[in-house]
Amino acid sequence: MKKYNKAPLPFQGQKRNFLKIFNRELEKLCGDGDGWIIIDVFGGSGLLAHNAKYTCRKARVLFNDYDNYTERLLNINKTDQLRRRLRKITGNKKRCSPLNIETKNQVINYLKNCEYIDYMTLSGYLLFSGNYFSSIDELESHKLYDRVSKYPPNADGYLSGVETVHKSFTEILSDDFKGKVLYLLDPPYINTMQGYHRDKSSYFGLLSQLALFELMKPPFFYFTSNRSEIMDFVENPSVYSHVFENCEIFTTTNSPNGRSTYLDILIKKVV
Repeated sequence: MKKYNKAPLPFQGQKRNFLKIFNRELEKLCGDGDGWIIIDVFGGSGLLAHNAKYTCRKARVLFNDYDNYTERLLNINKTDQLRRRLRKITGNKKRCSPLNIETKNQVINYLKNCEYIDYMTLSGYLLFSGNYFSSIDELESHKLYDRVSKYPPNADGYLSGVETVHKSFTEILSDDFKGKVLYLLDPPYINTMQGYHRDKSSYFGLLSQLALFELMKPPFFYFTSNRSEIMDFVENPSVYSHVFENCEIFTTTNSPNGRSTYLDILIKKVV
């Protein structure tokens, strides 16, 4: 089984900087996974589910595809076709060089006729890290750069042995699983966009977060950062203090654009 240390296609918020700690603590708790069910409740890019299956080979691992990442994987050949065409249009100039107006217009015209576009991957090909667009009209207002990868995206065996489901977090946390169950919880930050199956104009708001608190039960691994307000519930008395009692906290520094940094946080609760 091939091990992936980052998702095959870009995903904002994937926990690749936390994998060493995650895999170590996972093995401590679940061993080879015999008798365990490990549920990646919010799914994201599937990177946690993939690493859970790699580390705990005998576990049953469920990937709740909250953001419909599997659709992007199914269309990975179309994304590679787009990548190859963009490299021809840009002329393989010096990487990260800005596109002139003529080349930008050629790129825009080509994209307008594409059958399928993975906007998050395309954003990485034409914009700098941390910048995203979700439509061609939106792209036209940006200055574009030649950041098109030389290498084709590859997802061979990425979700091998992992079961994929499509449910809301409330549904999957309410399901009655038998045996030893570990929940991997990496929810959107409060007031950010929710998963694919929601109305895209809606947000993961305070009520969603409180509903999650009500449904959480150990053992769980909860991912957050010091950009969110979750640590307020961990460190201060509240009606939800019991949710995080007797937990262990692990941190790692993340610098997504090389200019700013923040702490990624893993909260582990076993009992």
